[in-house]
Amino acid sequence: MATRLTVTQTYDAPPAAVFALFGDRAFIEGRVERSGGIDPQVVSVDTTPDGLTIVTRQGIPASALPSMVSSMMKDDPVTERTEQWRADGDSYVADFSVSVKGAPASLKGTMTLRPAGAGSQLDVVGDAVVPIPIFGGKIEQVIAEQVRELLEDEQVYTRERLAS
Repeated sequence: MATRLTVTQTYDAPPAAVFALFGDRAFIEGRVERSGGIDPQVVSVDTTPDGLTIVTRQGIPASALPSMVSSMMKDDPVTERTEQWRADGDSYVADFSVSVKGAPASLKGTMTLRPAGAGSQLDVVGDAVVPIPIFGGKIEQVIAEQVRELLEDEQVYTRERLAS
């Protein structure tokens, strides 16, 4: 069973302006550093004629996790996030994944950046999966909530950068 993550963000800029920011390495570095993880890194930002692929990595202090989760990990978990963006008319769509190194946990889904009024809207839909009997569903809920909080912080950061 998977735990669903659904997040909607709005911006006072058209999708092309938001997407341009999403592909800016300095923006991505600031976004990852602001999240407060251990050793945040932008692994790669690759632009092709068909789209954009972003890979970031950072650790999460085990002390910041619920004890039932941290007790299953021998070290601080490291997450790797991949976003594969492509244009879709006047919108942009990405397949994304978040994997937790050293743990059977993942989050996969799509992000859609589309026009909304005079600005844009980003819809994030994904499923957290932890295939561990009994505790898997509880851990999925923790992962979904942690990613939801991260995305909320990223929305604030993106709005600040768009306004500057």
